[in-house]
Parts: sequence; structure tokens; C-alpha cells
Amino acid sequence: MAIETLMLQGVRNLSPLTITPSSSINIIHGENGSGKTSLLEAIYYLAYCKSFRTHKQKNLIQHGLETMTAFTRLAFDKANYQLGVERNIKGERRIKLNGEWLQSAAELASILPVQLLDPTMFRLLEGSPQLRREYIDWGVFHVEPNFIHVWRDFKKSHKARNAILRGGGCSDEERIIWHQALAKHANTINEYRLNYMTRLVPVFNSYMERLNPELGITLSFYQGWSKDKDYLETLDESWQSDLKMGFTQLGPQRADLRVKANGMPAIEVLSRGQQKMAVCALKLAQADIYKQTTGLACIFLVDDLSAELDINHRKALCSLLEDLKCQVFVTAVEAEQIADAWSYEAQSSMQKFHVEHGAITLE
Repeated sequence: MAIETLMLQGVRNLSPLTITPSSSINIIHGENGSGKTSLLEAIYYLAYCKSFRTHKQKNLIQHGLETMTAFTRLAFDKANYQLGVERNIKGERRIKLNGEWLQSAAELASILPVQLLDPTMFRLLEGSPQLRREYIDWGVFHVEPNFIHVWRDFKKSHKARNAILRGGGCSDEERIIWHQALAKHANTINEYRLNYMTRLVPVFNSYMERLNPELGITLSFYQGWSKDKDYLETLDESWQSDLKMGFTQLGPQRADLRVKANGMPAIEVLSRGQQKMAVCALKLAQADIYKQTTGLACIFLVDDLSAELDINHRKALCSLLEDLKCQVFVTAVEAEQIADAWSYEAQSSMQKFHVEHGAITLE
């Protein structure tokens, strides 16, 4: 799967553009502030309807304009998709897929599977557990079609229990009903996540072996409550404590992916460059499993590949991306900084786009 055509209008400092990228490697180069990252941001927005640079989505809209529009034509093995997203300064958003309006952005994740590698990706390790849950759930979503429905049902039951807790409780009969419903959804979610982790760990290990084997990275999964107890039992035992706190303290909403290096938390012992290698392995492993499951390749957005990575690690990462046979958009100040990190075969089909003052030209 690859982007055949990309059209943007009203995106940050970018001039209106239409490009036809390579289905393999695309180098986006130019001076700092020229608009390289904005191009990646627009592709990311098409996939997730949010930015990876800011929580203020209106900042994506070019100053002085009311609306931004992003459109792409995607090529699959046996089908094509046309996807467009429009957002205005008031925060209103419209999504169109193959001529039909979509009500939710959730469908985009399966249409445009995007993986991001950028200078802040180490936050996956040092940030909140929510970031790591989202990482796991992205993978589960793509291998288990029913996951999204179970997760929505869990959130409804979880919200209802929290409302009861804030309200001071309920009768034993009501409590039993809500606990049974919540436990059913929670146990299913946990089973999906555990199955995914079983697939993820060996694939991750194989990527770490090629990127940086001496780090001794290990992954483990905390499900959000004691692994020795059934979740229904956990809910019953924590009822009084939860009443005092006013919310459900344990459950899938507290799950976490724990990453250690030689038995220590990775963020405590690894350098920034080493952390990035670990995160690269996580993203590559996820893309690998996605391809095994669907037969399709993710699209990788790589912002500032050379940041904190020496030439050997850049070459190792590029080699792994080539092996996945995926479409890559990678930025650099100078094209020569990263062009040589790819194989001769990759360079032969590579396209280079120069960005200057928001205008993008194919070289």
C-alpha cells in the first residue's frame, strides 16, 4: 500500500501542492523551517485526524486562511482509495472516503496505516503509560477486528461504574450487574493484548538484534491489575477503596508496556540514541506484524533521520525499512545526509523533493 498522489492546500507554511511520490523511498530536504516536517504532519493528519506536533489542531491551518485540505489517492494490490480531510478554523472537520462522508476518524487507521519516527519518539519510553497502551492497542486493532467494539463497550461500562462511585455507590444487586459486564469486556481486552504481546516480543527481539543487540532490551506487559486474580474478583475487592477515591483504580485502562535494558528501566540507563533504537524496533516490529496479518505495508514517516543516530545505525534502520518494502517519507536538511544510507537498489527508485519557503519541487 502506498500514497500515489498527495494534494495539500492551506497547511501551515506550505504552498498548495500536488506530488506523486515514489512507492519506496522519498527524501524531503531543505533548510530548517522550510516546511519539510509540515509535509509529514499532513500525511499523519490524513491517517489520524490529529497532529504529532501540537494539540492545537487549528495551528495546522495556514495563517490568514479559514480551511486546510489534505487529499490522497492510495494504491492497494487490488483496489484504490481516495481519502480527503478538511478542517476549518472553527474546529469543524469533514472526512470523505471514496466519495462518501465518514462520521468517525476511527476508520482511517485501517485505511492509512502510518508509523512515525521523529526526534521525540523516545517519549514512548519515558512518557505516560497511556502512550504505550496506545502503541499496543494500535497493533491489536489491526490484528483483531472485534477489538474496537469491545473497547467501546468497556469504556461505557467503565464510565458508568465511575459515575456510580462518584455518586456514593449503589445496591449490591446493581453492583454485581455492572461488575460482571465490566469484567467481561476487560477480560476480552486483556486476552487480545496478551495474544498480541506473544506475537510482538519475538519480532521485536529480532529487530533489536539487528539494530543494537548489546542493549539487552526486554519487554513485559502489565495488564492493569494482578495477573494472579480474575478481574471480577479485583473489582469486588477494590469496591470500598474505589468508593473513597471516586474512580476505578485497576483495570485495562491502567495497562502498561514495560521496557527494560539489562533488568533496569530503559529510560534510566539508555542514551537518547539508544532509546530511539529501541523505539525504532518497536515500530518496525509493529509494522512487520501488520504486514504478516494484512499482507499490506505501513507507510513510515521519518523526521530528521540523522538526529542522534550515527551512520551505522542509520544504515541499519534503512536496511530494515527496505526489507519491509514499505513507502517511506524521510526528511533531512541535505539530501546527501541520508541518501547514502540506502542500498543501491533503493536509491535507483528513490525520489527527492526539495522544500524552499514552503514550495516543494521534484528534483
